Amino acid sequence: MSPVGGVGINLAIQDAVATANLLAQPLRGGRVAEADLAKVQTRRAWPTEMTQRVQLMVQNHVIKRVLDSTVQLTPPSALRLLARFPVLRRIPARMIGLGVRPEHVQTPVY
Repeated sequence: MSPVGGVGINLAIQDAVATANLLAQPLRGGRVAEADLAKVQTRRAWPTEMTQRVQLMVQNHVIKRVLDSTVQLTPPSALRLLARFPVLRRIPARMIGLGVRPEHVQTPVY
């Protein structure tokens, strides 16, 4: 996991919540199977992959460009849009804060 965006801990917490939601019943019953673990992996693989793709894109098209440059740069078009239309700033904030598939605790309290 790249440190770009600082979202590693967000993914870790979401992984934990998804795991709790999917494994609570099997754990209570004392019968966790490999198929149960596969459900967790399937549930969390897509958000992790999408997050890593965005991190890689930012790293290769923004950070690398800045570090490799010897002249003054103009901001990428996406950043110019965010500067021009403040309401759009909610999109990256939501993506960083909540991720592409937010998880919510759904296990009953006993």
